[in-house]
Amino acid sequence: MENRNLSYWNKTAEKTAYPPLKRDLETDILIIGGGISGVTCAYCLAKKGISSVLLEAGDLCDGTTGNTTGKVTIQHGIIYSGIARKYGDEAAALYAESQNSALNFVKDAVNHENIDCQLMCNTAYVYASTIDDRSLVEKEYETAKRLGIEAEMIIKPGFPAGNFGMLGFKDQLVFHPVRYVTALAKSAVARGAKIHCSTKAVKVEDGDIKTVYCENNITVKARHLVMATQYPIYDGPNLFFARLYAKRSYGVAVRPKKNWPEGSFINTGEPTRSIRTHMENGAPVLIVVGENHATGRGEEDMEKHFERLITFASDIAGVDEVLARWSAQDYDTPDQVPYIGCISDDSNIYVASGYGKWGLSNGTLAGMMISDLISSGNCNYEGLYSRSRSDILTSPLKTIAEVFTPIGELIKSKLEGTEDLSGLQRGEGRVIRFEGQKAGIYRDFDDRVTIIDITCTHMKTELNFNSAEKTWDCPAHGGRYNTEGKLLEGPPKHNLEILYQGRFEDLIDKN
Repeated sequence: MENRNLSYWNKTAEKTAYPPLKRDLETDILIIGGGISGVTCAYCLAKKGISSVLLEAGDLCDGTTGNTTGKVTIQHGIIYSGIARKYGDEAAALYAESQNSALNFVKDAVNHENIDCQLMCNTAYVYASTIDDRSLVEKEYETAKRLGIEAEMIIKPGFPAGNFGMLGFKDQLVFHPVRYVTALAKSAVARGAKIHCSTKAVKVEDGDIKTVYCENNITVKARHLVMATQYPIYDGPNLFFARLYAKRSYGVAVRPKKNWPEGSFINTGEPTRSIRTHMENGAPVLIVVGENHATGRGEEDMEKHFERLITFASDIAGVDEVLARWSAQDYDTPDQVPYIGCISDDSNIYVASGYGKWGLSNGTLAGMMISDLISSGNCNYEGLYSRSRSDILTSPLKTIAEVFTPIGELIKSKLEGTEDLSGLQRGEGRVIRFEGQKAGIYRDFDDRVTIIDITCTHMKTELNFNSAEKTWDCPAHGGRYNTEGKLLEGPPKHNLEILYQGRFEDLIDKN
């Protein structure tokens, strides 16, 4: 009962177990991150006869890759009209071309490696959820047609109910992401790649040879370093904390009572609703993802996010059974375009981040691009995804809002009050005062409590408790910790300090 949140994809996949790294190592290429970006990079390099070492803090696909909707598509909501406005039609066309190359890569890999991941072709739709958003969808359609994307505009669609116009991109893909990445990793290893799981990298020292320090006093030296970690563990000159904005989303998989039209769907505006069909043993499974919010800044009762997704699923198809529920973290950029490539000119450190909820296509593309940069020194689309593009200048209002909001959250977190221990329930976390300082307490289902210093180790913002996921989340830059203070993800480098652990009744007696 402590952790009910495991994605449908991780529940239904058989993962390969890779051993932790147990000794210091030197390698030419080190990849950090065992999601679709890192594994695709290792696979692409291996196909070229180049070996690499991949480190993953947990198991493959434990992060965002295993918590997606499972769409591989060039249809990323309302995006092409925005890129065209900021950078011109040529850049928007390059974005479409690059994403299409990722889609074709997945299709070819599934066929070539004979991967059983329930790959299906469908139409990906974005629909206007309000009458005011219809013009956004129509403008996106006009841009898509101008760029040569095969698109269709449906003025009065019957599904989903209550929408005000829908744009569809044909010949897109859906699949089981964990089965796909697991098989791709196996193929990479068969060609010479090495994978070590349960090996968390925590610090990078730059130089001609990069030194990566891992937990358990393991050190890895490499000439090329790939950070396929969602948030880069080494910043270089880029100030990523001001350019990557942490967002959380939630997902449910249900067994529906009735059928619905074939395709993948996502709405404009908020709250987000991303829908698709998955077929398992001939039976349909409805996947619904959404309820996006800035990390650490959702509702006080986070369980409501899951409840609303289940209600939505019931409204459109009925719910016989909830099969799984989960959540994920991703990062937005100022201009909606990811950062893929070198972290600085002529550097052998590479970044892959800022996918904005479209990580299966962007992560595939990142693996392809970075493998080309390592093997040949250049790659297609390098300029479009470069961290040195004019992202902040083209999106100043979003940048200002995202940069100054964390400052406000820092101030707010220092001023917020605390609660006492009375009525603390099993599975509940609260902010209290403990021995004169602000702290976080969590009571588990065995009546043990853990009290931690809830000052984020990144920039000292006080954390908020996430009741749906039983985590402590930072509202400033997206750092996340479990109830015992262990760092889960985001920009922080260190765990939280444990102030007290023991039985709940002993703590009550003590106070």
